Amino acid sequence: MSWVLIANPAAGGGRGRRLGEAAQTALRQAGVACNLRLTEAPGHATQLARQAVAEGCERLVVCGGDGTIRDVLPALAHTAIPLGLLPFGTANDLARALGVPRKLDQAVQLLLRGRPSAIDLGRAGEALFATVAAFGFDAQVSEAMRQGQVPLSGTAGYLYATLGHLFRFQAPQVRLEGEFGVFEGQVLLVATANTRSYGGGMQIAPAADPRDGKLEVCIVRQVPRRTIVGVLPRLFWGGHVHHPAVQVRRTSWLRLHTEIPHLLHADGEPLAHTPVLIETLPAAIQVVCAPGA
Repeated sequence: MSWVLIANPAAGGGRGRRLGEAAQTALRQAGVACNLRLTEAPGHATQLARQAVAEGCERLVVCGGDGTIRDVLPALAHTAIPLGLLPFGTANDLARALGVPRKLDQAVQLLLRGRPSAIDLGRAGEALFATVAAFGFDAQVSEAMRQGQVPLSGTAGYLYATLGHLFRFQAPQVRLEGEFGVFEGQVLLVATANTRSYGGGMQIAPAADPRDGKLEVCIVRQVPRRTIVGVLPRLFWGGHVHHPAVQVRRTSWLRLHTEIPHLLHADGEPLAHTPVLIETLPAAIQVVCAPGA
C-alpha cells in the first residue's frame, strides 16, 4: 500500500515532527509504504494533500489536530481516498467523535486494522469544516487563542479566554433560517455542529452525529454575564442544553444573517464571515474510525 502521512511539526506542543516520524516507522514496520511530509506554514497541508491525491496515494494520514485535518478536506472530499487520524493537536474533536485513541501505538493499530466509514462534512460558503462552526462569543474566544493572546492551550485556554472576553463582548443581532423555521434576536453564540464537541471536548451539541446528514444548531440567547459563568461548566457534559436561554435545532442548512460582517470559526481556524449559508454534505469523506464509534 502507498500512504502519505502529513504531519504538523507544531502539533502536540511541538512534538508533531517526532510523532510523525515515529508513526512512519511503525507503519513501515507493518509493511506499509508510507511517505512522511511535514507542513511548513498554515494552509500548507492543503497543497500537500492535493499533491498526494494527484500522485494516487491509497490513504492519507494526518498527524496533527483539527486545524490540519480541515486543511486536507478540500483534497479528499468526494473521493474514495480514506483519511486516517493521528490526533496530536490541541483539541482533536473529530478524533474524539470517531473514537480514535490518542496513544500513538493504539492509533497506528487502528490505521492498520480499522475500516473507513463515510461521515458528513459541513460547508460555510465555499469553506469545509469537520466539527463545529462557531459564531459569536465562542468565535471571538477561538480567534484570541489562534492569535496567541492566551497563555494556555486546549480547554484550559478556552476557559481562560472566556473569562477575559466576558466584559467586552457585545451580543450581535442575528436572523437564522433553517428547516426549523426562523429565529431572530440577540445571541451570545450560535454553534452549528457536525460533531458533539469543540474546544477539546466541550459538549456543545451532545446529540450531533456526523453520519445523519443533519447539523445540530445550538443557539444561546443573550444572558447576563453571571449566567454565562454559571452555565459554562455545563458544557463539559452537555447540561447547558436544558437552560431556558438555550435552544437546539436540527437542520441540513442554516442561513445566518447579521447587519455587519462577523467572523465564524471552525476546527480552530477562521472559516467565513456573515452573512453565510452553512450546509451539510452527507457522507462527503471516508475516515478510518474505531469500531462502533
